[in-house]
Amino acid sequence: MADRTVRIAVIGDEGVGKSSLVLAAVHNTFTDNPVPTLPPTRLPADTVESYISPAPATLIVDTCSSPEDKQAWELNVQQAHAIVLTFAANDYNSLRRVVMHWIPELERVGARRPIILSACKCDLGDIREERFQSLIQAILLEYRHIETFLESSAKKQQSIPDIFYYAVKSVVHPAEPLVEFTTGQLKPLCVKALKRIFLLCDINGDGALNDEELNRFQIKCFHAPLQPTELAGVKEVVGERLPGGLNEAGLTLKGFLFLHALFIEKARTETVWTVLRSFGYSDELLIEQKLLDSVDFSHQPDQSVELSSDGKRLLRRLFTNFDVNEDGLLSDAEQTEMFSASPSSPFEDANLKGIMVQSSDQGLTQKGFASCWAYLTIVNPSKALEHMMYLGLPMDPAFMQRQFAISKTRQQERRRGKDFQGRALFQCFVFGAANAGKSSLLQGLVRKHGQPGSSKSEPQEEEGNAGQAPAANIAVNEIPVARGNRQREVMTTLVLREMQEAQIQSFEEDPEALQDACDVAAFVFDGSNIESFKAALDLLLKLAHLADDTIPCVLIAAKDDLGISMDIQDECGRVAQDLRMQVPLQVSSQTDDSSPVFSALVTAALTPTKFIPETPTLRVSNPPSPGIH
Repeated sequence: MADRTVRIAVIGDEGVGKSSLVLAAVHNTFTDNPVPTLPPTRLPADTVESYISPAPATLIVDTCSSPEDKQAWELNVQQAHAIVLTFAANDYNSLRRVVMHWIPELERVGARRPIILSACKCDLGDIREERFQSLIQAILLEYRHIETFLESSAKKQQSIPDIFYYAVKSVVHPAEPLVEFTTGQLKPLCVKALKRIFLLCDINGDGALNDEELNRFQIKCFHAPLQPTELAGVKEVVGERLPGGLNEAGLTLKGFLFLHALFIEKARTETVWTVLRSFGYSDELLIEQKLLDSVDFSHQPDQSVELSSDGKRLLRRLFTNFDVNEDGLLSDAEQTEMFSASPSSPFEDANLKGIMVQSSDQGLTQKGFASCWAYLTIVNPSKALEHMMYLGLPMDPAFMQRQFAISKTRQQERRRGKDFQGRALFQCFVFGAANAGKSSLLQGLVRKHGQPGSSKSEPQEEEGNAGQAPAANIAVNEIPVARGNRQREVMTTLVLREMQEAQIQSFEEDPEALQDACDVAAFVFDGSNIESFKAALDLLLKLAHLADDTIPCVLIAAKDDLGISMDIQDECGRVAQDLRMQVPLQVSSQTDDSSPVFSALVTAALTPTKFIPETPTLRVSNPPSPGIH
């Protein structure tokens, strides 16, 4: 917060002492005839730096209450971070106008900001009269965003620094994000943030902070350990006021939350914000962007960001820890507990909307869990990092960086004719005519072997809506393949993206987008329909040409359970021979994640040069060398 200017607007009726208040704060002077409205003026840093360090630059904006200056007034309060709302201690009507005019005006222009209510000219009037006191108390009870009320006198320099200290504090250490003013309860986001901090500090994972863990927390946040008497005092307060706040091991989560609520109750929000910011939280109680930016995700368009082996191990460990009944599934209740310190579940992220992963009615499988994270990482690695931070990833930039890996460039590796032996995630674009069986292929990827299975999201109809192409369906799962000289089985992630006509048209306009993102292209046709096969072949030749014949291609005959006619078999054999491709792979609606078709797609992506069809355009660009044949 210290790196931005805090704007404080001073408002109130004409003649209540606004300009005198500003002069007293900025220049420590008083005059009986001040300028009616002062220009914006910077508050001296030493006014608040004894209490707030580093003190932010603060601009005080005096405002005019005349009707002709209404537009300027509206702009000033809308730009302000906090409001000093003034009335005169010798004018009861100016106090009445606080509630009858000024607060409604702030609401009208959408300027709901922290308010410091100040009674000016206390040297001229006595606000301890019953009518003043009763109305002030009613105002403070009604409008909870009024941070505090202070009596002041510019002439006597009474409470002037305090007014602006509380105004700056309300911006730098705001109470509004932390607590529900009507109930006094911590807000849900604040509870989640404090729970994450508690879990990070609970090194031994026993559900309580022992003395050593409390002192580590204290040193991280406040750069000094608790003295034994202070530590004993903290425990005494919790023990007396909150059953369950302490146990034999130390301070429980319940006690930890209670202490922070107590700080807020005692107007020590700066203590809570010091804790939150020490653990990477922004003013919105989300992980700070600068912490996320400490990880370098920069990459070329034909590269992708993947989870590293370290990142995958961390997520597998999380899955195991929260799979309480050890059934290999994360139930809704187990997922709720896993993300109880997160603002939201990563599985609710907009980037994951509509994707299919392996799950069942009882919960998410470990493959489905890993698939969600793998896909979120390739489409929005910073968001994946943020969600991992909420799950307890240490705030060490080097450690954070090691959870991710940047893939090799696709185009360079293809040009060199090398296999992608270092890659662990592959994207397959699925093409084909309507009703060819594309959606069934995607569904098969997330169907568990030997079980009917289900998916996190159902596939959309291939036909789409009349006159409107449906959004691309996406399925993700882990597929084991044999890799290396020893043909050791390694788990890879396969992403199937069903391409619609709109995507194909976009590739015609921008062929590089196809080359940059696609590791292997699958062309699906109905094995019982010759026209469906011809459509798949036309798409193959078209897309191969757009990609400069650099993308491995696989033909897939769907609906194998319906049987393949002899004429289609003959045509498939002829095309395979002509294009020097493998014969089409055969799948049915009962295909599951153990089907050889998915391993074949990964193999094609791993060894692209072996699966690039010899199309007419490729023959033209690479004619055979002259010689004796």
